[in-house]
Amino acid sequence: MNTDTDTNAKIDTDANLRRDSKAGTGTDANAIVRTDGGTDPSIGTTVGSGPSSSSPSLPERARAWLAGLSPVQQGVGLVICALAALAFVVQPGLFVDQFVGGLVYGMILVMVALGLALVLGLMGVVNFAHGALFMLGAYVAYQFVAVLGLSFWAALVLAPLAVGVVGLVMEIMVLRRLYDQEPVIGLLATFGLTLMIEELVRAIWGAAPLGFPIPAVLSGAIDLGVTQVGTFRLFIVGAAAVSVLAVYALISRTEFGLTVRAGVQDAEMSAFLGVNLPLRFTATFFLGAAIAGVGGVLQAAQFGMGTGMAQQFIILAFVVVVVGGLGSLFGSVLAGLLVGEATYLTPVILNSLASATNLAILDLQGVRGIVPFLVMIVVLLVRPRGLFGEEGFLE
Repeated sequence: MNTDTDTNAKIDTDANLRRDSKAGTGTDANAIVRTDGGTDPSIGTTVGSGPSSSSPSLPERARAWLAGLSPVQQGVGLVICALAALAFVVQPGLFVDQFVGGLVYGMILVMVALGLALVLGLMGVVNFAHGALFMLGAYVAYQFVAVLGLSFWAALVLAPLAVGVVGLVMEIMVLRRLYDQEPVIGLLATFGLTLMIEELVRAIWGAAPLGFPIPAVLSGAIDLGVTQVGTFRLFIVGAAAVSVLAVYALISRTEFGLTVRAGVQDAEMSAFLGVNLPLRFTATFFLGAAIAGVGGVLQAAQFGMGTGMAQQFIILAFVVVVVGGLGSLFGSVLAGLLVGEATYLTPVILNSLASATNLAILDLQGVRGIVPFLVMIVVLLVRPRGLFGEEGFLE
């Protein structure tokens, strides 16, 4: 009797699945994400085990992370805050200027690492060519502004779209064939693409450093009392913040993001329900490349560009992704800001500490270049999976 009931229930369930797959994919794909009880590697949140559960908000996750720190870790954090306060008291103008500089630098790193973490977290591809796409955004913007005479605002829109198209071609022609392979194969393939793009840039624009002017409306400065901050630097922070919020909303709050995450967790079931995963993965790669293009445009306008920026920033982007935790967008954002501020504030803190103690040996010259790697070492010693890394990701 029970066997007949179970068999009938199974038949009814199969019939419902077939009917639902013909009727549409949005709700069914959402159900995969919300009810499978897994961990979503794309944003570092835990997906609930049932329809009534909900993912914790970003402030809740941040409070939970802080609550998990040991007393020693909390003590180290307090010491760092005390040293920063000392630097502000000794050199307030320099401290604020470097703090804003670290914020700008951190946001540039976030723009690069965000696209890298997006592709890695959702698609499992280690895209070493992401730095080359970042560089390509800078040079394409130069072509639009300095050569073709378009405005900076036009370049800020058109250059990322052009880079996104390049990323789209890369995904279709190369990376789509590597999704089922070991991550190291994708890493080697994208490394080769990086070399090709770098040589193409040298052939078209040469190896000399280039730059283009920023708009007049953003060329002023804002007086903060102890120092003045360039308006364009604040614009970079605002543009990066908008990009981060837009990506987070797309991945976590829209049907597109839910279906992509569903495909990552269960590609076979998503395909059975009619979700076009190749199209969604291509769109995701386009988005990641476009974000890198935006970062390249902002970097070029503020600091100029050179052919070495691809390797420089891809290494720093990997540092940010590792510190934040592989596959976590929230971790990448937090890690980018952490690395940026540490890079700019560490020399100021050491200089202020040397002035306060009369110990010139503390004023280390050239320490800024190694700070990102020191941050990575310290974080990995304390949390081997990074700040918000997920257990088992890419293992």
